[in-house]
Amino acid sequence: MAVTNEDHNRYIAYSFLGNAGFYVLMMALMIVWLYFMPVFAGPGRAPFEIYVFMFSFVAVLYSVFAIPSIIAAYALLKKKSWARMAGIVAAVIAGMNFPIGTGACAYSLWFFFSDNWKQVYEPESLPQAEPRQIAYGVESQRAAYAEAEREHREPQFDPYNPPDWR
Repeated sequence: MAVTNEDHNRYIAYSFLGNAGFYVLMMALMIVWLYFMPVFAGPGRAPFEIYVFMFSFVAVLYSVFAIPSIIAAYALLKKKSWARMAGIVAAVIAGMNFPIGTGACAYSLWFFFSDNWKQVYEPESLPQAEPRQIAYGVESQRAAYAEAEREHREPQFDPYNPPDWR
């Protein structure tokens, strides 16, 4: 059974949720550790405010890494129009978290920088615009473009004999 681009999109969202879940788990372990640290530190322990500051700093840092993954996972699962950009940003940030974030980063960057994402996020009902060909006002170029349009091919120019630009 082949994996479709819809499946890739869903798997990337799940990998971002796994990355964010890892950060939430680490934050929960940090809460437990900081709760018991003053108890086991002994008589020469640091003031409780130091522990609160450490926890606050770590919580903000982990939130900065987890929130983009949560936002990207939401956008990917709901197929929002901005999901590709959110996925790229979350992938770059998640790439710093080895191994879960690195896997999510590589997988999502492969998906979003190839043409696979277009089948999920670009509506096929809209007609595809033809690439615009620019003529510079030179008759030989106009003739080449007209011939290319008749034959539905790209114009071929001879680089050794350029058209007269005057």
